Amino acid sequence: TSPAQFQKVFDAFSSGELDILLGTQMVAKGLDFPRVSLVGVVSADTSLAIPDFRSAERTYQLIVQVAGRAGRADLPGEVIVQTLNENEPAIQRAVHHDFEGFAAGEIPLRAQTNLPPFSRLVRLILRHPKLEKAAEAAEQLAEQLTKTIPPHEATILGPQPTGVRKIRNLFRFQILLFCRQAGSLQRQLVRQMQTLTKVLPAELIADVDPIHLM
Repeated sequence: TSPAQFQKVFDAFSSGELDILLGTQMVAKGLDFPRVSLVGVVSADTSLAIPDFRSAERTYQLIVQVAGRAGRADLPGEVIVQTLNENEPAIQRAVHHDFEGFAAGEIPLRAQTNLPPFSRLVRLILRHPKLEKAAEAAEQLAEQLTKTIPPHEATILGPQPTGVRKIRNLFRFQILLFCRQAGSLQRQLVRQMQTLTKVLPAELIADVDPIHLM
């Protein structure tokens, strides 16, 4: 959707020209629509299938945000959440606006698996128009990192295809580095980055504390 199309729909819905807004997350973006009295979340559990350790957190956040759009003025509000996994903690806690309960369940899982915020994360992405070149570069980089980064400094996961395997005709693989402090790891990577970008048969991108793993 272009900015012009977004503004057109926004204005029409805000003025009451449109009564129903379907197939969009617009109402979850923090916009204020006082006349919204009913919000439906279809297939609320879809985002739980995204291969990202934050998927439960984002599912909880989206449901709570959407629920907050209904009944903001004098009209009573109602929210309907449709799901195939009604007992999923993220959905149950979101429906009851129970952030403390959600955090109490999520935080121990992050701690047990040493995921952020209990570690720092560096994501290295290799991309190339040819699948075999991207895969080859990822393998080379993983081998090099295993040789040069001591196990006590970082846990290396991968290489593996990214959640979205191809973007703009570029195949993508990733390597994840989990460490206690990103500073020492970054210093090692900076020293190697110039050499690695020259010898690897694919483009290399480093993302420290990535907001998503897709």
